[in-house]
Amino acid sequence: MTDEQQTYIILGGTGSIGSAVVRQLAVAGANLVVGARDFNKASQIAEEFQGDAHQVEADDSASIEACVKATLERHGKITGVANCIGSVLLKPAHMTSDEEWHHTITTNLTSSFSLVRAATKAMRKTGGSIVLVSSAAAQIGLSNHEAIAAAKAGIIGLTLSAAATYSTRGIRVNAVAPGLVRSAMTRKLWETDGAEAMSAQMHALGRLGAPEDVARAIVWLLDPCNSWVTGQTIGVDGGLGSVLTRMKM
Repeated sequence: MTDEQQTYIILGGTGSIGSAVVRQLAVAGANLVVGARDFNKASQIAEEFQGDAHQVEADDSASIEACVKATLERHGKITGVANCIGSVLLKPAHMTSDEEWHHTITTNLTSSFSLVRAATKAMRKTGGSIVLVSSAAAQIGLSNHEAIAAAKAGIIGLTLSAAATYSTRGIRVNAVAPGLVRSAMTRKLWETDGAEAMSAQMHALGRLGAPEDVARAIVWLLDPCNSWVTGQTIGVDGGLGSVLTRMKM
């Protein structure tokens, strides 16, 4: 981090990955804004680090815009923003309802677009960093991932296009693409011993990710010191998206 006081907005800041990002940024003494659907939880986390809390909804772009606008008015400049709002849906296409499809797209892709739109308005004069969360499922074919893979692939496309559009403004746009992370959101996928062992075997490094693994990559991308990185999707996935499952030697 630079010596200058930094200001960051973390949407989904009450989740496992989002709260890990907040805690890692707090070590550097940054001004922190935690946005989440549950305002009480957001307030608890923000208060721990003398930050601010905002109630935001994934399907309400006005709430995201209001969070960004209020942060800019309070601090004068926004160093970076990250969207850790997300969901998981593992179903084949023929079993996915319209409601499930729209919820998956809205929660993951629409919220990311809303943050990009709001943040680029706020950063047009000062530059800054935007980090989104995609998934290894957007980069490798995994069965029963049609809806979530489509949403997360859209985030990669959004990242690339926005990085090109706003590069002349000094705005960097990147994404991380996690594998299966041990989090509250994914608990049903790994909470039994058999499920966790099977999932771990899909990852070349032989284990599931921890929220802190992903958070470190997000914090690195947010850091102004890494100002020559844009348009990238960094896999933080134990090799899931690019390496064949390991075989015991």
